Amino acid sequence: MHSNDTSPDELAARVGRLIRGHRLAQELSVADLAERSELSRTILARIERGEGNPSIATLWAVARALALPLGDLLVDAPAPRTRLIRATEGDAIPDPSGIVGRLLHTDGRARRSELFAIELPPAAERLGPPHLPGVEEVVVITAGSAEVGPAGALERLGPGDALWFAADVEHVYRTRGRGTCHLLDFILYPPVEP
Repeated sequence: MHSNDTSPDELAARVGRLIRGHRLAQELSVADLAERSELSRTILARIERGEGNPSIATLWAVARALALPLGDLLVDAPAPRTRLIRATEGDAIPDPSGIVGRLLHTDGRARRSELFAIELPPAAERLGPPHLPGVEEVVVITAGSAEVGPAGALERLGPGDALWFAADVEHVYRTRGRGTCHLLDFILYPPVEP
């Protein structure tokens, strides 16, 4: 095998991750995509998990349903998948009590999630290994500053800033400045399909 060749298992995993990413970006459920593509939810769930070897006809059906060129389901996008939310961004939702809320992330899928309060001491750096396909993180800085995100595509965040990213790649948490950084790390696991 040449160094450029991709094994069938690697290709299946990449195709599954890309399909899932495009589906989620369009805010579609597996059932929605199944209806649009005229494929079963079971087949789509298996493809997204990187199981099996979908035919070109199946991939064309998915590409048409997502209104994408077929190549978008086969080749990784050059940039990591992230969404940066600065402290002052997002629609302000005021309450008569004086409280103002800002939506940072929403997700209508049934899924398991975890929330960690993390303290990064000065000069701390952690390289997190890739999570399983479909795992996402939303990091919100509560105090201090840090660089966070997929390795090679870090975002500098300050108090109130948030970053969403697909966490199935190596990712970094690095303190910026001389003080301690406090952050909330929401880890979102993919929904379990029946």
